[in-house]
Amino acid sequence: MPEWNSTLDFLRHKAALVVAVLLGAEVLLFYALPTKEKIPAPPPLDVFATNIGPWAMVKEYPLAPDAAALLKADDTLSRDYQGPALEELFIAFFKSQRAGVTPHSPKMCLPANGWEEESSRIISVNVPGELSPIPVNRYIVEKEDQRKLVLYWFQNWHRATADEYLSRLYLIYDSIRYRRSDEALIRVVTPITSETDSPAEEHAIQFLQAIYKPLKQQIWSIPPISAILP
Repeated sequence: MPEWNSTLDFLRHKAALVVAVLLGAEVLLFYALPTKEKIPAPPPLDVFATNIGPWAMVKEYPLAPDAAALLKADDTLSRDYQGPALEELFIAFFKSQRAGVTPHSPKMCLPANGWEEESSRIISVNVPGELSPIPVNRYIVEKEDQRKLVLYWFQNWHRATADEYLSRLYLIYDSIRYRRSDEALIRVVTPITSETDSPAEEHAIQFLQAIYKPLKQQIWSIPPISAILP
């Protein structure tokens, strides 16, 4: 047992060390390296299509001022689409993460609103325009008698990432090589209304596949401009 406990302590310390190194690298990247960065200027998210395949927008939600102040995203979109199932779409887009403003994981905000995690894993999803499947977080939450399936991932102009820590590593790489740190958090939520999760997952994935390419084209089709940031 002492050897097992020592191993666990080592792994905990190692994970903490990795996080500390990542944070230190970000500080070095954003404040010590040259300040010129390529900043995208896409159309606002609220012009995104209201009809996508069999889905049509039925409601749009403005982000509450306190949530907007906490999130600090450059642009957001929050809508309900009705089709084969009801799909909630939320997008938070960040033109730059230079000042340490980064996408918040749904695993932080959903529990804060009373939702409890039932299960969580990463799945691979085939999407139009990509040669290989993208990784997506599959997250089931419950509250009282409600259950929801949440699919979310982090997206930039050339990569989709599910793991938050890996996304931070890519941020460092992209900032050094491409002088870019723009990224979006994309989240799709659908209610689970049957005894199994399969119908909800099937519909959520279909919706994800329908929005992926047009959303990526809207945000990243315009070449970025170089800007000097404070």
